[in-house]
Amino acid sequence: MVAMSAHPTPSPRRGRAAAVVALAFAAAGIPADLPAQSSAVVPAVATDLPGNAAVALPLRWSQGTLQVFVDGALLPTGLVGQALTGVTLRRPTLPGDVAYAPISRTLTVRGGITTTAAASQGAGLAANRPATMLTLFGPATVTSLAAPAPGPATVVGSDLLVIVFTTPLPVTAGTLFLEFEVGNAPLQISGEHWVDAVWQTGGVDQGLVAPVGDGSCTTRSEPTRLRWTAATGPLPATSAAFELAGAPPGGLVCMWAGLSAQSRGPGPGFLGFGVDLGLVDPGLAGCRQWAPLDVLWSGAASGAGAYASTLAIPAAAAIGLRLAVQGAWIDPSRPGLPLSLGNGLVLVLGSAGVTNRCSSVYFPGAATTSPWATFVGQMPVLRLHY
Repeated sequence: MVAMSAHPTPSPRRGRAAAVVALAFAAAGIPADLPAQSSAVVPAVATDLPGNAAVALPLRWSQGTLQVFVDGALLPTGLVGQALTGVTLRRPTLPGDVAYAPISRTLTVRGGITTTAAASQGAGLAANRPATMLTLFGPATVTSLAAPAPGPATVVGSDLLVIVFTTPLPVTAGTLFLEFEVGNAPLQISGEHWVDAVWQTGGVDQGLVAPVGDGSCTTRSEPTRLRWTAATGPLPATSAAFELAGAPPGGLVCMWAGLSAQSRGPGPGFLGFGVDLGLVDPGLAGCRQWAPLDVLWSGAASGAGAYASTLAIPAAAAIGLRLAVQGAWIDPSRPGLPLSLGNGLVLVLGSAGVTNRCSSVYFPGAATTSPWATFVGQMPVLRLHY
């Protein structure tokens, strides 16, 4: 097990707060059930984690085109020789997002295989299309599914759009090209209807920070929200940096972290990934545990009710290792175990396996030349059916 060190060093007062959290989880022993995945999600890191970004097409914008390129190295093993029969897009789950109502769009989906790498695509709509491009679906009216707001137990978002191709796409070796054209002119923008996505800026892969849960386990009017504040991604030999907001001004705050929460069985200090803490105390029903208590530290919130802290990531931490982090504040108004808890963060250390192997190009409205540079390292999360 990789050792983690937390900063700052707890004072005796902070140690009492940490002891309350340790007591709350001491009797843990209930496993968590993760939703089964029966189809290939690309990128693979998003199979059981949300993306770290969101994109506006093909639902939020009423008119425009999104071109997505995925290098063969990012596609699931064994896909070559198969035929893609459809694709599913899902909603993002950033804490604080709202429910999405169904929305109708006129959609055309095209696809093909190209020998040009994802990172080498340009700003021309026609120039990016492979010579063997097929129209896979439409133009036809589609209606997205209603999607609930992220909740206290949310890990990945619900499906927004399930597209069954009328013409399957044979997959050969190379870069997968998918184009989503929305044809409801003039260009209008919905208030919501984002699509879940990953984004490694410039194709520089520094791991992934994925929020899970919504921070609604609180007796205050505002949620308890944990967010990542470091300037880079979660890299070995750096300091992870967080801020927990929504605590009472000056209140006692606890943070804890643990390794491999999603694949780890229950044990001392850990019920299981996303398990309801009502199993420990009925007063915590609806509150979720996202991180084991491998490392525990505490401190005092600022006058604004926020607590900033860091956690040293050892240089020896393995690339791709998952570290879960969560926070809580001591809540004397709650009967039983006096805790109000925030959402969790799952960190994929060093690399999420995306790098520059994907890209997205956007054409707003009727534009045939993108006004923006190619977004290397960015793509919507796709569930490919074949």
